[in-house]
Amino acid sequence: MSENLPRKAARAGPVAAIVLAAGTSSRHRGANKLLLPFGDGVVIHSAVRAARDAGIAPLVVVTGHERERIEAALAALPVTFAHNPRYREGEMLSSIKIGLAHLEDTDVAAAFIVPGDQPLLPAWLFRRMHQAFIQGCGEIIAPKFGAARGHPVLIARRWWPMALALPDGAQMRTMLQANPQAVAHILVNTDVVLLDVDTPEAYQQALGRL
Repeated sequence: MSENLPRKAARAGPVAAIVLAAGTSSRHRGANKLLLPFGDGVVIHSAVRAARDAGIAPLVVVTGHERERIEAALAALPVTFAHNPRYREGEMLSSIKIGLAHLEDTDVAAAFIVPGDQPLLPAWLFRRMHQAFIQGCGEIIAPKFGAARGHPVLIARRWWPMALALPDGAQMRTMLQANPQAVAHILVNTDVVLLDVDTPEAYQQALGRL
């Protein structure tokens, strides 16, 4: 693994994870992709466990579609839940805003934005990105495979107001593209930072990589 990280002043403080689990899984023909079997659990377990195993806390899961089933599936894990009542609109930004607002009254210094449908994300990636943040390498940190930026994305608290102020229909990448001086990339040699299970075919491919 190589890096492209400018060094700045070191930072301290808890780092949270916001796991996005509100979508309707419209491409899965009636099945909830987050509750499909994966490893020794279901898809949503994998993203939450990777962050937990990296020592990231608090863990906030933003729910929407089949809220009760998601909460039941994660009942044994150290998470809190925040519900997105606008989940049917299909905008990831609305769930990100719910998660950030849920953390506003905490002392969290930064938050990972973690798509719940990326079950192959490894704990080491969360640890490496957390370390880069602590070392002052960037205020917004994202992994890159080749030329493509992936997930999760770590966002320092000072950028939350800008994210919360983004208009409906906008995407987080707009904020990143407009503020390149704040962004640092972790260069990785694995494409799992790009892979989700958004379709049945992608799910089968992910199963084949367990």
